[in-house]
This record gives sequence, structure tokens and C-alpha cells, in this order.
Amino acid sequence: MLVGFAVAIAVVVLFFIILDIERDAWLQSQASQAALQVDRLSDELKLPLLSGSSVETGLVVQKFLEKVPAVSGALIRHVSGRVDQYGEPGAVDGVLKSLIDTSQVQRLPGRALWYTRSVSYAGTPLAVVAVRFSSQEWDVIAGKLVIKISIAAVVVVLLSTVLVFWVASRMSRPIELLAGAARKVADGDYTVRLPVSGNDEISDAVSQFNVMTRELAHKEELRAVFGRYLNPKLVSDVFDGGDAVVESHRQEISVLFADMVHFTSFSESHETEEVVRVLNKHFEVFHRVVAYFGGHVDKYIGDALMGVFNHPVNDAAHVRHAAMAALAIDMACMRLGVRQKSGEPIAFRLGLNCGQAIVGNIGAAQRLEYTVIGDAVNVASRMGGLGSGRQLLMPRETFERLGAGFTFTAVGECEIKGISRRIEAGVVTAESDAVLKMIAFAVDLAFGCDLSEDRRHSIG
Repeated sequence: MLVGFAVAIAVVVLFFIILDIERDAWLQSQASQAALQVDRLSDELKLPLLSGSSVETGLVVQKFLEKVPAVSGALIRHVSGRVDQYGEPGAVDGVLKSLIDTSQVQRLPGRALWYTRSVSYAGTPLAVVAVRFSSQEWDVIAGKLVIKISIAAVVVVLLSTVLVFWVASRMSRPIELLAGAARKVADGDYTVRLPVSGNDEISDAVSQFNVMTRELAHKEELRAVFGRYLNPKLVSDVFDGGDAVVESHRQEISVLFADMVHFTSFSESHETEEVVRVLNKHFEVFHRVVAYFGGHVDKYIGDALMGVFNHPVNDAAHVRHAAMAALAIDMACMRLGVRQKSGEPIAFRLGLNCGQAIVGNIGAAQRLEYTVIGDAVNVASRMGGLGSGRQLLMPRETFERLGAGFTFTAVGECEIKGISRRIEAGVVTAESDAVLKMIAFAVDLAFGCDLSEDRRHSIG
């Protein structure tokens, strides 16, 4: 639209320039003809003016008006001061004031085409003659010129409009595609690729966009790969903030341990590939269950799983959620139904504890592990070793933070290396229908889809 408007303005300006040039050319031609006509009239008026015959003077002027159609009127100012008007001279007051004695034909100032010259005989001035030429011829010429230029202007504007829209469509189409692809990238689709054609700035932008999407897709692939091996908080810090430096600190957490019962005999009686397949099959479901209840798998230790709750995502009910995750792991294990050679179903010992732990980077400068350590972790591991398969053990102090819906069956006090006091442990089971339904629901989802913290349902 802007280009079309600029073209229209240019055509209008060009029209006035052409019109002015044509008028100047016509005025020059008119001045040449007027000089000849006024000279001829002045010569014919010498004798009548010298004799003082008004009748003869009038006849000469009337014949002149009839022979020269371009003349619309004339006037003669005698040396006596008398003024005679012929034809249709129009308003003459301004003309009379501007009449000058001159031996050469000159045009008087003003819009009207008045040409004047003095008449003398033998050096004796007789009168001043002024002839008005009509501008009708210019009006006709200007009208034809306006029509021709208008037609040309319309053609130019139409052609320029078509050309502008064609160019604009060629430019806007890739820009619209680029904007649509950018919206898809903003929605998380990094597989978008745009065709690159041409060798202009837009093509360069499209090419750079494709480079950007490839880098983003590669970054997401790396995030997914590293997310399988590293703590999710560490992965997010590296890929989102570009800073993997995490300060160590103390934090209350819930730690869940789950390790397979009779793993040694199972591994000895099965091929290596079968052992790995069975462990991965179980851990895949366990991972989904832990994620559903707001925790994350900190590490896999052989046949054991260590889950952490309330870190890195804060959860006020982390103890309750960790207990439900443990019971859901047992339910999922029974649904998998894998058995030992002896026919006994595979089961996992479950241990849970809540307490203060150190969260930070542990290891050498060349190989760090972002994990949790401390008495809370040791007690949770010890709880898992106390029970048999399908039992969830935890200290009474941890059980008292679970809330309603659970029962605690004491198994006695135990000593844990590094802890001076004895800890009363017990087996925890779910007794309320609400808790059992929530556990069953989590297991159903774990078998149906991959759950993540971003998609998990509201849990109580």
C-alpha cells in the first residue's frame, strides 16, 4: 500500500510538471504568433490613426478580429488619452495601467494573454495597441493532455499495484511461513524445517531458522539423554540456565529404597540378558510411579532403586507421597507377575525414612554425582534390609508424619551403625479406601503412559 501510494503521488507530481512544461512551450509558440499579428495590426493602423478617422480605425480592427480567430478583443489608447475597445477584451482597468510605449511586441503581466506595442509614424507616436489572445486553445490542449496523462497514470498505478502485490506476496509468504514455524517452535516442536529458496535476506533468515531448530532439537535430545542418567535438577540447571554449579546444603527429604528379594539366585539361574530385561522392566514402571507421586529416582544400585522426595521439587506432603509410592511399587511388581525359577513371584523389600540430609555434588573433580547423603539415607537403606519381600518398613517417627489412612505394625527396635539411639521400626500398610484407590490409580497410569512431574495429577 505504501509503495502504491508513493507511485500515485509520483504520477500526480509528474503530471503537474508535464503540464507546466507544455504550457511554457505553448506560451512561447503563442508569443511568436502574437508578435507577428500585433506587428501587422500596428502597420495597418498607422494611416487611419494619422488621419484621425475613427471609422477607418474601427474597420481595420474589426477585419483583424475576423481574420485572427485566436484574438478575443483589442483596445487602442490614443495619444489624446481616449481609449477605444473592440471585441470582448474583458476587464481593461489593469491593462490600461500597465500599457507601455514600446516599439517591440511585449506581453503584459497577468494571467490574460495581452500583447502590446506602440504605433508611430515618422517618429511621431500615434497610439498604443493592445491585443488579447484567447486561452481557449490552451484549454483544449490541456484537456487532451489531462486525459492522456490520466489514462497513463491509471495504467501505471494498476501495473505498479499488481507488481507491488506480487512482490509483497512473494515476500510475505516466506515471512508468514517463518512466523508459523516460530509459533510451532515456541510450542516445543523442534522438528520444523522450512525450504530455502533464493539468495536474499529472507532466505538467509530461513536458513538461520533451520540452524536454530536443529540446535534446539539437538539440545532436547541431549537433555533427554542426560536426564536418564543425572538428577533432573542438575539437567535443568545445565540446559536452562547454563550453570551446573549447585551449592551443597541441608534439607529435609524422604528417601525410599526398593531392592529385589533373592536377586543373587535369580541372576545365577537366568541369562544375563534376561536379568537386565527383567530389572529394566520393573524399574521402568517404578520410575513412573515415583515421578507420579512427586519424587525422582536418584540412582539405581544394582537391583535396588533409591527414590528421593521433597527434592528438587518442594512437597509439603512428601512423607505421605513417598509411602504411597512404595506401596504402589509393590502393587506394580505383583501386576508384572515375573517369577523365579522356583515359581515364587519376584518381590521387592521396601524401606522409607524421613530426615535431614546433605544435598550436593559428591565425587572427584573429573566425575561428580549430584545426590543426597546422611543418616536419613542410611536409615532408609537399613529399613529396607530389615523386612522381607512386599513389606514397607519405616521408623515410627516417619510413620507419625504420614497422616490418616495407614497402619503401623511394630517389629521392634534396631541399632543402626553411626546412630547412638535405637530406632523403633515397623511395617506400614494402607488401610483406607481413598489411599488404596489413589495407589491403584497411579499403578494404572504407570502401565498406561509415561508420567512426569509436569503432568502428574493432584495427589493428597
